[in-house]
Amino acid sequence: MQIILDQPKELVIVQEVKKTLQEVNVTQMIDDPTNKTVQAFTLELGVLTLWQGAEYDAIGQWTDTDVINKIKSL
Repeated sequence: MQIILDQPKELVIVQEVKKTLQEVNVTQMIDDPTNKTVQAFTLELGVLTLWQGAEYDAIGQWTDTDVINKIKSL
């Protein structure tokens, strides 16, 4: 099936990048209660959103162990 667009669309296509990691180094954590997000800044993966919205409410007072387990689960 071919779909003809009314107007040309510019798209950004990013090629998949695979990495094999043995460790992840967290350089900074930001807990933002206003936006209900916790983000981890890492050297290897960039910024990871660990919890947001309802998950943010559910985690409550998170610990380093919670962060480690969440990053491992991602």
